[in-house]
Amino acid sequence: MLLPSIRLHQRITGLVIAALTFAVFGCGSGEPWKTSHPVSGTVTYKGKPVKDAELAFFPLDERSPESVRPLAKTKESGEFVVGTYDRDDGAPAGQYKVTVVHHEIVVSKGGMGTKPNDLPKKYAMKETTDLIIDVPAGGAKLPPFELK
Repeated sequence: MLLPSIRLHQRITGLVIAALTFAVFGCGSGEPWKTSHPVSGTVTYKGKPVKDAELAFFPLDERSPESVRPLAKTKESGEFVVGTYDRDDGAPAGQYKVTVVHHEIVVSKGGMGTKPNDLPKKYAMKETTDLIIDVPAGGAKLPPFELK
């Protein structure tokens, strides 16, 4: 009588192990974890640093997964450090189109909101931006983005 119960337990254990193995190794999106390299730079508009601008880096390599989207936000000095998988961890090597937007935060009695983007519209979309960078293995200090 115990024998069928042991076999059932073994089958269940085997199924659980198989399911866990599949979940850990087989269910991933297939996106490779790429090494990040340090990337930093500055943003200016009309010769002045842009504080709190938001930058998004779009890989030009079509094989790059959608989830690889390096981002950055400028400090008061206009300086930024790029992060992909963690804050300020850099970006995978490759070429990128860069978008830059700036929305001033407005606080009122009714709550908090943002004003429309106050930088030139061409920098707001990956289809129209002319900012293209190359991140080499080992990282880079980018030339300043001088928006016009």
